[in-house]
Amino acid sequence: MTDIKTTRGHSCTACQHRKIRCNGQSPCAYCIKIGRNCARHPRATQSRTAAAQGRREGQVVESGDQRRYVEDNKLWTSLSGELGDTTSPPKDQPSPAKRMHHSAQTNFIFGPQQWQSPDTLHPSAVQSFKLFQAFLTNVHPLTKIVHGPSVQEQVLGALGDPYAMEADLECLIFSIYLIAVVSLSEEECRALLDEPKEEHLARYRYATEAALSRVDFLRSTDLKVLQAFTLYLLALRHLADNDVLWLLTGLATRMAQRMGLHRESSLQDLSPFDAEMRRRVWWQIIILDGRAAQVSGASMNPAAHLMGDTKQPANINDGDLVPSMSALPAASASATDTVFCSVRIEIGVWMMQQKLLPSSPVPNQDPERFLKSVDELEQKVHCRYLRNIDSEIPLNSLAVSLARSAFAQLRLSVCHPMRQRDRNAELSQARLGMILRNSLEVIRYDVLAHTTKTLRNFLWHISSFFPYETFVLLLTSLSRMVSGDDAERAWDVVNEVYEHHPMFTPESRDSLHRALGNLTLKSWDRRVSDARAVGSEIPQDLPCIRTLRFQRGVSDEE
Repeated sequence: MTDIKTTRGHSCTACQHRKIRCNGQSPCAYCIKIGRNCARHPRATQSRTAAAQGRREGQVVESGDQRRYVEDNKLWTSLSGELGDTTSPPKDQPSPAKRMHHSAQTNFIFGPQQWQSPDTLHPSAVQSFKLFQAFLTNVHPLTKIVHGPSVQEQVLGALGDPYAMEADLECLIFSIYLIAVVSLSEEECRALLDEPKEEHLARYRYATEAALSRVDFLRSTDLKVLQAFTLYLLALRHLADNDVLWLLTGLATRMAQRMGLHRESSLQDLSPFDAEMRRRVWWQIIILDGRAAQVSGASMNPAAHLMGDTKQPANINDGDLVPSMSALPAASASATDTVFCSVRIEIGVWMMQQKLLPSSPVPNQDPERFLKSVDELEQKVHCRYLRNIDSEIPLNSLAVSLARSAFAQLRLSVCHPMRQRDRNAELSQARLGMILRNSLEVIRYDVLAHTTKTLRNFLWHISSFFPYETFVLLLTSLSRMVSGDDAERAWDVVNEVYEHHPMFTPESRDSLHRALGNLTLKSWDRRVSDARAVGSEIPQDLPCIRTLRFQRGVSDEE
């Protein structure tokens, strides 16, 4: 009996069954001898640890009759109380823009009964040229999914007879038209195309979906088709619900994996140009999927087998990439037209490595080592991409702002309340002040981007990467630190955020945006009640507060 007790915890199932001593190896000596698969039951302590880990990382949040599982996602976990607010409507209602062709979405994936031929939806040659120029100016510098010079040649060649183009190119061109329209303001769209933006969104969304269905995109291994689908998803961030987008970015990831884009070894037999374009597409999909996971409440922990080992795209200009080249040129030591994408990917890779590598420092457990690692990353990004940059060029200016905002957010994570061992512990006023000031620094980069005229072409993209997590942290800090100069400045910035992001007070009643509104009102009401309690002057409602109150008043009456 003694032998059994001392070996049972480490014994494989075969040795336990035979009641013989197991040498604890994997496979053990006995299983090797009899040629059997060596397996062990998980320890009870391991099961308890796994269960505890699950309780820490995942939870169900409810909004009306909707249940959502949130896993390893600080944004949604920190908003869980606002999602359950009784003022929330039972279901998300898509806005008019998001309802466009809503009934066709299922057909788009599972195969339509009938599509109007995309041949009939091509714009005039003049409009086609205008849309492609808008794509090159507003979209391409921030995505680099296609090779600008090559696609420009193909588009210009197709203008003479658009009905004769190959089906895969037609997919790509329609997706370019769609994302180009997304990037335009209402005024720009009317000036360029003489029609309301919503009409063009409807036309080219339908045309893109019809063209993708026509080529049977779910079974396709054509890079042009995947590029088209990825551009379509970038446009869909402005047209569809976050949950739908996350599901579809997962589909894009699987399509890319099926083509081997996640494995560097699968690119070795391709030309340097083709391999590089696949790297660009893969990393854009990874970024898109990660963001979709965050805003939908899904886990943001990457799995090593899903990430693959594909190299980062080279920091080289489009003009230095030629389909006939025999080798890639050396990475540029100065700013290139890929600088924005290069900076995003460099920072994104580091963040994924922090989650994947066991030796990586954890912000709340080893803050000094974590901050040192952030400093090293900042120095690397500066030396590799930003050292000789001309910030007067809008794309370069945006890349610099991206880097500064990202590093500020990383440093802020050290003092994030969600990383405390006891999340319910009261924070000191000094710590609250530090969190508020650091959060404010991050949010100001977003405000700066919206108020800088030279960045207007990129607002379609900037608005899709709003730092929600930091904004929640700012609002939470304001609910606890209700007075003082820092609080006054912070509320002015909050009002500016709502001014620049009208979708935060949407007719669609998107769960995330509604939760932000609930938290904003709760923090403001705390400020008012605190002023009333101490006999101070009651602050007048800000414009964003009045709008939020009005919308909730309307909702309550429905």
